[in-house]
Amino acid sequence: MGQHDLSYRLFFTHRLMIRDLLREIVDEPWVERLDLDSGGLAETSFVSATHESRASDVIWKFRRKGRRKSAHVYILLEFQSRPDSSMPVRFMEYESLFYQRLRASDPSISWRKLPLVLLVLLYNGAKRWGVATDLGSSLGDLDPSEETYRPRLRYRLVDEAAYPLEKLMAMDSPVAELFRIERCEDGPEVFARLPHLRRSIPASEASLRRAFATWLQKVVLPRFGLSPEGISVDLTLEEIETMLAENLKLWNPKLWEEGRKEGLQEGRREGANLALSQLHLKFGPLEPEVEDRVRSASTDLLLEWGKRILTAESLQEVFRD
Repeated sequence: MGQHDLSYRLFFTHRLMIRDLLREIVDEPWVERLDLDSGGLAETSFVSATHESRASDVIWKFRRKGRRKSAHVYILLEFQSRPDSSMPVRFMEYESLFYQRLRASDPSISWRKLPLVLLVLLYNGAKRWGVATDLGSSLGDLDPSEETYRPRLRYRLVDEAAYPLEKLMAMDSPVAELFRIERCEDGPEVFARLPHLRRSIPASEASLRRAFATWLQKVVLPRFGLSPEGISVDLTLEEIETMLAENLKLWNPKLWEEGRKEGLQEGRREGANLALSQLHLKFGPLEPEVEDRVRSASTDLLLEWGKRILTAESLQEVFRD
């Protein structure tokens, strides 16, 4: 298994990552019915009837909200970096083996209802997925008398490359930053995203921060020729950001200059968005001319306007210069 796949498995063993993936990216009504703070990891290895070993990537167990008795839902999460036409059948096998193991480990399951298993595929490949997201579609045409027996197994596809960029830009979570960095096309884009990634992971999530630091050094930076020989793989996110700021100019002067400009532009865009939000909250809907003026302002001017907004009683006082 490659470092890229290992990184994803490690990322999504963290409750913060699976919680944000379900809440922000999957974002279906059933997610709201889960107690996302109750999550715990479940065993991912199975053994078939022929004693062949099978393993899914990550399985989470959550309680439903508002139930007196513990009513659990399992999320079986798989990662793919290239299309696989056998995915519906693989999911069927994983689900079947999971239920068999559950019945073997808990005999009372035999006379109780089985828990729900929800199948989620996180695809991070460049090619279009193009594979059926349900098993029934794989069977082709059936006689009307046979249709009632068409299997209904379905999985939820999360395609990183197809997820709307404007939605990602509105999020502030490590999952959103993971998706955005995966879609970076060059070193400067990665360089500009590092401060956002660092700020999106709380200091208390030390293990997750280490996982992202390792992924950046072993997977992302080598992709763009930004990981020179002799650099330790134990750098923190802060150290990686500092290292790039100090050395990118030496390794690739053009990338360094482009990254510096991209970082400045990103900072100015965020400042403009913040100023517009403050103006809208205080003074109501803004004229297009006002929005254009704010979006084209310099960083220093945005800072000055931000201070005035706190005490100004009109737009004229904010823009009095």
